[in-house]
Amino acid sequence: MIGKGLLTGMAITFKRFFGKGMTVEYPDVKLPMAPRFRGGFLDLNEGKCIACGLCALACPNNVIALTTDKGENNKKYLTSYKHKAGLCLFCNLCLEACPTKALSWTQDYEMAVFSRGGMTCDCLAVSRKKERQERATAPQAAGEGVS
Repeated sequence: MIGKGLLTGMAITFKRFFGKGMTVEYPDVKLPMAPRFRGGFLDLNEGKCIACGLCALACPNNVIALTTDKGENNKKYLTSYKHKAGLCLFCNLCLEACPTKALSWTQDYEMAVFSRGGMTCDCLAVSRKKERQERATAPQAAGEGVS
């Protein structure tokens, strides 16, 4: 039959046309990212970090800049941890090099900024801010359960 391919194509077209829509109204509704999504900024867990610097050494583009200091008992701790996402390849080598698994990616895919400086994230400051927020909400959540 000569028009069989045409009819098959039109059948597929009509199924998609009258079927369920797959479009998301983006600014209002955001797509959930997969757990293995590579993007955004590095999410540093300061409690797990031992300040070894292996993540910075593993990075091929040198986008991780960290400084450490020695405290009591000769134990190292972070004084700054910056990630330049504008130069990052998102290759995951820093996450693989971390012996304590203190690094992960944020699920943020909205990274548009007006200047290059906006692509640099102070991961240590973000980690401390997130920790303070969790501590502030923990007593409230504990108090709600008691009645």
